[in-house]
Amino acid sequence: MRASLFITRSGAAAMLLGAWILPASVSAQQRDDSRPSAPQPVYNPYPPGLLPPDLESEIARVVREVDFIFARTLAEWKATPPPTVTGNPPSLQGSGMRLVQLLGKLELFDRTISVNENLACSSCHMPYAGFSGPIPSVNLSMGQYPGSVLFRFGKRKPQSYTYSPFYPALDFNQTQQDFYGGNFWDLRATGYKLQSADADQAQHPVLDTQEHGFPDAACIVFAVSRSPYRPLFEQIWGKQAFDIRWPPHTAEICRTPGGAAILHGDPTPIPLSRLDRGRATAAFDQFALSITAYERSEDVSAFSSKFDAFLKGNAHRAISGSPETPGIRSTSRTSQTRSGSPPIPRARRSPIWEWACSCEAKPGGSTRTRPGHRWRPSSTARCRCPRSAMSTCGRVPVS
Repeated sequence: MRASLFITRSGAAAMLLGAWILPASVSAQQRDDSRPSAPQPVYNPYPPGLLPPDLESEIARVVREVDFIFARTLAEWKATPPPTVTGNPPSLQGSGMRLVQLLGKLELFDRTISVNENLACSSCHMPYAGFSGPIPSVNLSMGQYPGSVLFRFGKRKPQSYTYSPFYPALDFNQTQQDFYGGNFWDLRATGYKLQSADADQAQHPVLDTQEHGFPDAACIVFAVSRSPYRPLFEQIWGKQAFDIRWPPHTAEICRTPGGAAILHGDPTPIPLSRLDRGRATAAFDQFALSITAYERSEDVSAFSSKFDAFLKGNAHRAISGSPETPGIRSTSRTSQTRSGSPPIPRARRSPIWEWACSCEAKPGGSTRTRPGHRWRPSSTARCRCPRSAMSTCGRVPVS
């Protein structure tokens, strides 16, 4: 009697548990591809107190918000009327522009586009934070955000998405004797190939070992090819985008963080034919251009500042305290794009420099900790950086 009652209750509990687990297992942001069960070890060489105490709970909060926006965007795409294909060359009339924007938004909020499927581009660029970093404790301390491999950190505070597509490709103006355009703090996203500095920028974080961590650009295409919005990508860019013969071990390679010793420094570890590599490269460019389409839209770059209201003749709003779209204010569609900028103050406590700055020990010194310095566990001497290192130790590095 007791045994049968126990079995009955256990069966009911198992059914309830299964009903709760099943939706999660088929979530659009999760895939069952025989991932190893052992979790990746957490990389945390930092001294106590450097990482904010709420960092892990805040990361979990942002993941929930990213998943919510991703699901809502999927629903918006499916509710959007199909476009009409007309003209030669063919163009998607009607809803075509909005569909390209929605594709870019889905890519930005898809956390499967990271080596551990836990980090979306928007994890560091949330709308309510002006499309920049959404964790207050990180913003008030180090500024840099953790990547897909915990706790590898990016090298600088994430820039805002707003108005970035309106910056031109990097160019040196001979008359002004200065650089104009480009993206990233150091302008390394020049836009030379796609003639879009913003699209160029979109291709960097996904391959940065400190951020999304993919070892090969083809991994991004592979991830999108298995996403629920693959039909939308093919509708816009063509079915040839994913007509690629993926080797059987592609998923395993794409689960290996970039920079791993097993990759031997190879930037293209997925063995593709020349034709398939060309298709993957083209699809990666299209991935980036879709993101730029979304960032250029009024969803992100609304031109809603008070000065924009003044240019439109709305004097009342221009002088009132009317709300503005969060993020960087734009003065007009021909905003200043000069590349010179004032110096950026250094981060007081930076994980990058705790990891990168080596120090020399001075015999007879104390053992107190100082931001920007790394201690040798075996040394009882005070850590002192050499004069050459002091010029960089603690300074915000290039990103």
